[in-house]
Amino acid sequence: MRRIDKITIEKIGVPSIALMENAGLAVTRAIQENYQDMAGLKVSVFAGKGNNGGDGFVTARHLYNMGADPTVFLAAKKSDVAGDARINMDAFINMGGRVKEITERKHLQNFKLKIMHTTVVVDALLGTGLNSAPSGVLTDLIELMNQYGSFKVAVDVPSGVDSDSGVTPGVCFKADVTVTFGLPKLGLVTSPARNFVGNLIIADISIPETVSKDSPCAAYLVENGDIPLILPPRHWDWHKGQFGHLAMACGSTGMGGAVAMAGAGAIRMGSGLVTACVPESLVVAFETGLPEMMAIPLPQTEAGSVASEAAEKFIGFAKDKTAVLIGPGLTRNESTREFVHTVISSLDLPMVIDADGLNCVGTDNDLIKNRNAPTIITPHPGEMGTLAGMATADVQADRIGVASAYSRLTGAVVALKGAGTVIATPNGEAYINHTGNNGLATGGSGDVLAGMIAGVLCQGAHPEDAAIASVFMHGMCADIYAEKHDPRSLIPTDLLDILPEVITKLTR
Repeated sequence: MRRIDKITIEKIGVPSIALMENAGLAVTRAIQENYQDMAGLKVSVFAGKGNNGGDGFVTARHLYNMGADPTVFLAAKKSDVAGDARINMDAFINMGGRVKEITERKHLQNFKLKIMHTTVVVDALLGTGLNSAPSGVLTDLIELMNQYGSFKVAVDVPSGVDSDSGVTPGVCFKADVTVTFGLPKLGLVTSPARNFVGNLIIADISIPETVSKDSPCAAYLVENGDIPLILPPRHWDWHKGQFGHLAMACGSTGMGGAVAMAGAGAIRMGSGLVTACVPESLVVAFETGLPEMMAIPLPQTEAGSVASEAAEKFIGFAKDKTAVLIGPGLTRNESTREFVHTVISSLDLPMVIDADGLNCVGTDNDLIKNRNAPTIITPHPGEMGTLAGMATADVQADRIGVASAYSRLTGAVVALKGAGTVIATPNGEAYINHTGNNGLATGGSGDVLAGMIAGVLCQGAHPEDAAIASVFMHGMCADIYAEKHDPRSLIPTDLLDILPEVITKLTR
């Protein structure tokens, strides 16, 4: 974005102060949408000395003209403000606006009573300028902003958020709305920053579209209109054999539900045939409990998991099918681990590896790297850490970087689950998903997702398309549920019930 701003100003000739004016106007409009009557509205704008603070001064000026009662709390001395920000600060002061300097913690006590009675809080402190955790008086200001005001607006980026990674190294402003300029910043659409962004508004501030299109792209944000373009076609006169046959190697005693949910996910996404290859003791349950799915018995261990000697039978069955899903409910039994290694290394079919399939792979990256067919892996952050040989916290600190590095290393498409699921491809592209909510944070939702991805893959979709479309639709199911119910009550089979509605909304 800094490069885009620079080109817009220096090569296109749009004055930097015009960009600042448009940015402040966009923030003002976001406030107007929530408060139609601006008369006497008490607003506290917290501004830094840089351009983010300048956006705040523009906002304060327009609010003042509309009859609101804004006060700017400046985290610097007025004499430290320069450039376009200084011009806008002076204009605000000259028209009668109030600017209060807060450069030391003791200054907070002078204005705390006034801040306590504010209605709207505007965060224009740091923006994209964060390079370390906020400290000193900035920490106190952010904590104060979080404590007061009924409507909180962040200018470009909530203060405390690393706009490149989404990491929040210290205290962070928790916004109801974030108005970001030009294009969304990478850190705004991934975890953990998503917890602080609120509703994200992407505001046009007169950056030419040609400049944006010609600039390097860090990642893609998936939108509704993308999904029908990447789902495989379904001709009206095709039969079930032309919509693929998915072979699933899943399940163990006590984990049959994982198989059922994964199979149902694949069927709901349009897979023509699905066969669950499970420990022999589970077969009867699937024949009676999920009639749409076929079942084949595999030799099992004493613990009720798939045994290593089952590999030959499964490979013989699956070799002429269109795709394989391996992992949900398998367990980490040593004999089962041998089964997983044999299947992954022997079957040259498009494959989705999930859950215990990934746990059985462990740090053996060559097992995936040496495959001669498309592979999609669907780790949660803990599983990603095991695969990459790093702590979960380190994965979360650089979700896009870790997923992309592992994808390039192994050639697999990586769907790193979590808030803002990342889909990374071997050619270096990354896609960020914005659908979903914390209702998905429950056992079984990942099994449904793995089945959905495998169901699309077995219909002939490109691996990255199968992952992107399924992740988006999976999250959209949860969002539709949350429109009527508290997300905490969501169970994975609810996703299966809502999925037909989502498919209809996206494809008609």
